Amino acid sequence: MRATKEVKSPTHVIVRVEVPAEQVSRKVEELFRRVSRQIHLPGFRPGHVPRAVLEARFGKDFLNEDAQAELIEEYLPQALQQLQLRPVSPPQTKPGEFDPHKDFTFEAEIEVLPDVTVHSYTGIEIEDEPVQPVADSDIDAVLERLRLEHATLLPKSERSDLVEAGDIVEVKIADEEEVREWRVAAGELSEQLIGHRVGESVLLRTDDGHELRVRIEGVKLLEKPDLEELAKTLGHEDVAALRAKIRCDLEESRARRRERALKLKIIDAIVARTPIELPARFVESLVAQELERLAERGLPEPSAEDVAKLRSALEQRLKRELVMEAIKKQEGLALSDSDFEKLLEEEARQRDMNPIKLRALLEREGQLQSFRDDLEDERVLQFLYERAKIIPKES
Repeated sequence: MRATKEVKSPTHVIVRVEVPAEQVSRKVEELFRRVSRQIHLPGFRPGHVPRAVLEARFGKDFLNEDAQAELIEEYLPQALQQLQLRPVSPPQTKPGEFDPHKDFTFEAEIEVLPDVTVHSYTGIEIEDEPVQPVADSDIDAVLERLRLEHATLLPKSERSDLVEAGDIVEVKIADEEEVREWRVAAGELSEQLIGHRVGESVLLRTDDGHELRVRIEGVKLLEKPDLEELAKTLGHEDVAALRAKIRCDLEESRARRRERALKLKIIDAIVARTPIELPARFVESLVAQELERLAERGLPEPSAEDVAKLRSALEQRLKRELVMEAIKKQEGLALSDSDFEKLLEEEARQRDMNPIKLRALLEREGQLQSFRDDLEDERVLQFLYERAKIIPKES
């Protein structure tokens, strides 16, 4: 086999493959033997139909298309490996003239990701993202969420089985056997149950005009712990200590979000100054996959404007990945196997898992390489962040 390539653009390559006549003849003979076992003709046992008989009945070239297809399927991957090409979308092939006794030549149009070279990526100036101070109301909101998480469900007494806001109501939807638990909250469908009692059948109406009949099977009271009890449950000396821990957690979380936002601003600034041509068919396949995922989730069909925004976001994400990959190579930031194993062990400790089990889990789910890629991407972002110039935001 002989393979050559012609680079039409950074994302478009034409691969030409020439298969020797000997291999072509061998493939045709293999097909004839395979077909002779499948075709039943009077007077011949399966697998023993002479080739001359098959050619006389079906024509000498009746297997030519199959032979071309199988030769392309067999030799194209070999050619791509030899030329070190990695298609990002299905190759579009074009067979040449076919003669079972001559060399067979075919072409394949290949879409590839471009080789990106990035210049001037240190000392990037970006405007700071000030961290919003943690207010007492923020801490109060977290406390309320924690009280709900540690609340106890208690049945209401017979004298007060009236549904009120915040109750947990056991309902059975018409024509269903399963009993569901709904929390009665303002602005939700369950709000229409307020004022009804156990045993009543209630017709609920949705915003889009649909009706749903349910029967109230029971009402439970959500008893939330007081703050002192909550603090003790969570291992804190008192409410003040719990509030201090929540404040610290919120401040750390907001600081991480600020840093993440700055890192994305840095990489986007580098993307903006780096010319990158993206493979068009590959981008469209990404858009189609995302639209399919949205449809599977039952979301309404997006407008043309929404699709355009989705395409733009996917293109930006792909450009970020290409830029980070280029900087990783240029700066030698790829993880060594030993460094990766150390980070894997650290992740296992955070998850309270055995490192061997974590590796096995990631491998089983096909996530081991993506986990490594994410670690290397973060390494690149940290490299850029430490060398950027953060300018205070003007008031």
